[in-house]
Parts: sequence; structure tokens; C-alpha cells
Amino acid sequence: MTAKAQVSEIADHASLQAKPLVSVLTLAYRHEKFLSEAIEGILAQRCDFPFELVIAEDCSPDGTLAIAMEYQRRRPELVRVITADKNVGAYANSRRGVAATRGKYVAFCEGDDYWQHPRKLQMQVEAMTASNVTLCHTEYDRKAGPRLKRNQHASRRTPYLAQGNAYESLLYGWSVMTATAMYRRDILEDFYSTPFNNPRWPFGDYNKALYASVRGQVAYLPISTATWRKVAGSASNADLAAMLRMRLASLECRETFIAHYPVSEDVRTRSLANANRIVMKYAFYAGNMAAYETACGNLAELGCPPPRLQDLLMRAGMHTKFPVRAVDLMRRLQLRFFAN
Repeated sequence: MTAKAQVSEIADHASLQAKPLVSVLTLAYRHEKFLSEAIEGILAQRCDFPFELVIAEDCSPDGTLAIAMEYQRRRPELVRVITADKNVGAYANSRRGVAATRGKYVAFCEGDDYWQHPRKLQMQVEAMTASNVTLCHTEYDRKAGPRLKRNQHASRRTPYLAQGNAYESLLYGWSVMTATAMYRRDILEDFYSTPFNNPRWPFGDYNKALYASVRGQVAYLPISTATWRKVAGSASNADLAAMLRMRLASLECRETFIAHYPVSEDVRTRSLANANRIVMKYAFYAGNMAAYETACGNLAELGCPPPRLQDLLMRAGMHTKFPVRAVDLMRRLQLRFFAN
């Protein structure tokens, strides 16, 4: 079936359904091993309102599309599949997926994550009906290989947890897991026409949450509803150079928001210093002296340079290449662990 025929079939399905209050968007690429679990957790939701599942499949080389199409065949009143004849990349796939949603609210569950709470959507919609709530997220579990760690925000005592007026908290750190997030759809539509929708940034979740936080309130439910699965090769577990690019983009994202939505000098200094320290750490791991020097210079300009001894030791380590070798070895061991 061609992409054109598939889109036509999706339109036919949509005409038979009542308009949903919530759209669930699942981005799927090379998720053959995990997609069924993600879909089952979504279809198991118990709600007193209609919802739909839109699966944006990005021309996977494995059996991901076949799984998605089988669920659409079984549940055509709930499941719609968006795909094409060629891979379009994560940014474009997310954009076309959001454009295909029809609900007042949009919840996200990527194809390698899953939901374990059957009332997730119901609880979040109830929270979203409060005045001026633009985003709702929840507690979450984390799975790496066979190991499941529950209630990650509580167990790690997440600092600056995003809730209420959450803009400053999100500038300090990322605390909204995508698999737990529900947005007002109009906020997402507005987001795409802003400078915060930057296709150069290798993420699309942090900037969305920040934008939602400057448009209204963020609700947080301290109940674990979803599991984030750490998968080898994903954006959050890529090679060292890619992980450094992620941190550099996160720093640029903060700077862009602060330029448009200024904060106090204290908040600006603390948030940018924290982001630069993270860049410095990942530059050290990746052996990227240029990025390390830039981060150190930024910290000096902010009035909080790294301790002299720490700086000397990190520079010496990069010259020996030992950190790169050690971290690379740890990553190879993780790949074996995740495969089990």
C-alpha cells in the first residue's frame, strides 16, 4: 500500500468516529520489540470520554509498520496510522503526527515507552480542566533492560519539579517525561510558529514544555502512570558526540527562551550555569576540548568558573583520552545489558 493510499484510508476511518476529546500520539521508528506493549497500554485506558490513537510511523526497516497496521485493522474506530514511503526524520514525523490529531488535548507515548495506569488519561483530563492549565505530567517509572525502577521523581528527589508556575523550574532542569505529558492542543499548534520550534535541536519535548509553561500553569500528578524505557541507540542513550550535541542544544534552548521571556539575573545565572556545567561534563566525556573551553568561558562570564583543581584534572584527562575510552566501555556494557 502506498503512502497516499494509507492517508486516504486514515481519512475514511476518521469519518466514522466521534471527535475525540483526547488524541494520543505515538511516534514509532524501529520499535518492533516494544510497540505492541505501548499500544496495549493506551487501548487499556478507561475514560468517560472518547479518545483516539494516532501512530506516526517513520518507514521503519523492521516490522514496526506491520504491527501498527494490524492494530488499525483490529480497532479502526480508535487507531489511525500515519506513514510514508520514505523516512522523514523525528522532527517531521512529530509535526505531521500532531497535525493529524483531532482532540482538545494531546498525550504522548513514544513507541518504546508504555503506560501502566489505566486511568492516566482520565486523571489528566480532570487536572487539565482547571483554570489555565496548559500541560499536565505525572510521576514515572524507568526501565533499563530487565531492571525496573519505580517512582523516579520521588526516589531521586527531583529538584525543581515542574508544577504551577513552572517556567523557572524548567529552566533549571528537565523534569517532564514525554510519556507522561498531556498538552492542550492549541498550545502545540501555537508552538510550531514560534522561534522555539527549532529543527536544529535534537529534541522536541523540552522546548514544548518550556513554551507551555510560559503560556499557563503546569499540573503534576504524583502517581506513576508511565514507564520510560532506556533503549540503546535512542536520543537519550546515543553516542557521546550525540549526547554532547543534545546538551549544547539544551543550553541554546534555555538562552532562546530567556531572551524572549526574561527572568531575574539570579535565575538567569543559576540556570545557564547549570546548563554550562552539564555541557562541560559531556564535553569531557566526549573529549571535545573546543566545547569544554566554551563552557568554561561561559561559566567565567557568569561569575562561577569551575574550581581550578577540577579544571586542571579534567583537561589532563582529556589529553590522555582515558575518559572517552572508559565511558565508551561502559556504553558497550550497557548495550549488552539492554539486549537481555
